[in-house]
Amino acid sequence: MSEIELLIGERQKGESNKAVLAANDFFRMGPGRSLRALLREYDKSEGKLAPTCSFGTLSNWSVKYGWQERAVLYDARLEAEKNEHARRIMQTGLAVPHVRTQSLKSLAALLVGQLYEKGEDDVLHNLWIPDVKQVGSGDSAERVDIERYNSALISDIRGVLDDLAKETGGRAQRQLTGNLNLDLSQLSDEQLERLARGDDPLTVLMRGKV
Repeated sequence: MSEIELLIGERQKGESNKAVLAANDFFRMGPGRSLRALLREYDKSEGKLAPTCSFGTLSNWSVKYGWQERAVLYDARLEAEKNEHARRIMQTGLAVPHVRTQSLKSLAALLVGQLYEKGEDDVLHNLWIPDVKQVGSGDSAERVDIERYNSALISDIRGVLDDLAKETGGRAQRQLTGNLNLDLSQLSDEQLERLARGDDPLTVLMRGKV
């Protein structure tokens, strides 16, 4: 039988595969581990897979091969690996502020572009969208074709611009100056066109026309 690798530490002289198996099981139990708890787990297996069902043997292995000291090192390594994993996550992708901001800018440009998209009739077909309503009731009810203001798209645009303001500190700037207004109905055609081109929304909103 090939040697079983220890989860932590160096295999010592005379440390058998069964002792290593028990040690690894002990380490995997995590903080709060104990030899009694490990023995209970072995008892549940009815000895089929247990390296031992003797508390005396476990206790002897623990002392002889430094299980407690190894367990401290094992826990510390797991914690370090967890922290490193968290650090990598927080330093990549949308967790990075400037990447998140660029993503919001791209989304804002896409939505504003949709708002100003024109159909073959040169009409802003995403701003006013076809709808129907019923006039009257019963046999006299009539279907009437209408156009409905696309408030959902406007709301989405305002929401993205609001997220951008919060992400870049623009919301605080608005509180200080009182000049930042995210109501698209108050923007000039030139400002809206600049947003559609992908210009920085906060620059457009705060500086106005250039």
